[in-house]
Amino acid sequence: MTKAFLFLIGIAFNAIAGVQSSANYNVRANSLDGGGLRVTSANYSNDGSVSGFGGLVTATTPQETDRTGYAGQLYEVTSFTLSAPSTNLNEAASMPLYAVQFLDDGTVSPASSFAQWSFTGPIGSVNAAGIVTAADVYQNTPAWVGANLEGLSASLNLTVIFTGILPGYNQITGQLFSGGSMRLSFVGNNGVNYALDRSYSLSPPVNWMPQLTNPAGVNGMLVFTNLANPATNNFWRIRSVP
Repeated sequence: MTKAFLFLIGIAFNAIAGVQSSANYNVRANSLDGGGLRVTSANYSNDGSVSGFGGLVTATTPQETDRTGYAGQLYEVTSFTLSAPSTNLNEAASMPLYAVQFLDDGTVSPASSFAQWSFTGPIGSVNAAGIVTAADVYQNTPAWVGANLEGLSASLNLTVIFTGILPGYNQITGQLFSGGSMRLSFVGNNGVNYALDRSYSLSPPVNWMPQLTNPAGVNGMLVFTNLANPATNNFWRIRSVP
């Protein structure tokens, strides 16, 4: 029984790689092979540990780190960043956002699925996984996305790209009301000034008479109201002005 007890004590010392000695023997410091071997491949590395007390697994694409056991969860966050594959995003398209915590042991921790997201500009949504989706735009338009986690924040400026001509762009749509007023709707560029002109004939030389000048509103929408002359033909045009 005494020999068995001493043998178990010796195994415990071996596990912590201590030097062992007595009046009759001396064992140099050693460790069990399963206690900290490294396994690697082209995309990951694994530093193992006995009994799951600790360990480290890393991957390069995407950059991720897994810490095994309780001890592996003891770390400090040194910085928090937000990035994307591109700062340009086509309208109605989606792409992933990468929220990342940088830790004091030199590793990183992906945080896109834990961050709280916010945004301004033509952004339709950012889902729980950090996938951002752009809204429709009428011209290239700036946008902003932000992420917050554990008291830290990061942000990213994006540009939502206008990819084509929208139905009704640079065309006039008219609606005649019962009182004789004509409502003229137009789609232009946001913030640009547009002038409404009217003529009673298109026979050369055409005499265009200025009526109103207004800036296009959100999404380039513009509406003019003009009283038609019931005694003759009425022709309208809209043009951009300084």
